[in-house]
Amino acid sequence: MPSEEDYKQWIEEWRAVLVGRILEDEPTYSRKQVCKPSDEEGNQSVTAPLKDNVPKPWLYESSDGERMVKASLIPGPVRTIGPNMPITMDFCPTRLNISYDEERRITCVSFI
Repeated sequence: MPSEEDYKQWIEEWRAVLVGRILEDEPTYSRKQVCKPSDEEGNQSVTAPLKDNVPKPWLYESSDGERMVKASLIPGPVRTIGPNMPITMDFCPTRLNISYDEERRITCVSFI
């Protein structure tokens, strides 16, 4: 299980990359992505931390130069949260939460 320090580092990396971009779509869900319980060894699937040498097909620029994010391609469990959108309060520390405003511009990223 990742440490609290790992989560802090990962969230800073995600914020640096995602905040300010426009969200193009919503994540596609499968039972595997939605907060699955720990395996026998206590390991949980965590939305992958960013690595410089790994391709990121979910990040791109539109034809008019707008920085975009395609949430359906982000690896791991992801939840998008729009303005005034009701959300469940389930505890899922492995899920990346992406909040956006009325213009679909990402304003906040968190794991809880």
